[in-house]
Amino acid sequence: MVISATPSNAKVFVLPQRQDYIQSSVGQTVPLDRIRTKLDMTLLALKVLIGINTESIVQVASKLNIAPKIADELVLIVGEDKVEKRAVSQNQPLKEEEAQSFISVICHLAKQNQPLIRRAVALMEQMGAQNSKPESITLLREYLSNFKKAYQDYYWNRKNLPPDNPETLALKLLVDLLFYSAPQGCNRLLASLKS
Repeated sequence: MVISATPSNAKVFVLPQRQDYIQSSVGQTVPLDRIRTKLDMTLLALKVLIGINTESIVQVASKLNIAPKIADELVLIVGEDKVEKRAVSQNQPLKEEEAQSFISVICHLAKQNQPLIRRAVALMEQMGAQNSKPESITLLREYLSNFKKAYQDYYWNRKNLPPDNPETLALKLLVDLLFYSAPQGCNRLLASLKS
């Protein structure tokens, strides 16, 4: 997988296309803050669904040969200390190696936990078919509640939260995680960063 970035002082992230990517062969330019936020939110969704902690991130990073500095940044996202999260929530620009590492860790964790992700999505579909609320299903209720808290913690030092509805975002990310747990999950996640 190849991701290239413009110089670090630029405000965009260039994602070139390859033949094995899902979307068309035209590269797109995406604002850095959107890339960072998308990856952070996806990692937070994994955290609240499967209960990953700093130790599991370090283990996965080690297994995937990710540099300790990048592993530390991933740990900050799933950590509980708001002071440490300050730098993360400021949407620091991602470098090429960091973006690749985020994508690898997210997809690896999604693949490891595919049965739980699949179960949660099936329950969500069942809930939709029965016109019931997510709060009526324990797994979804806990996931949504924990995601809302993590979402608010992520944006704790900002005056205004983004217009996203945390519940809607959490449910969308749950479906996304199912796609990222598939064999071509890394390509799908990379493609999603372009939209």
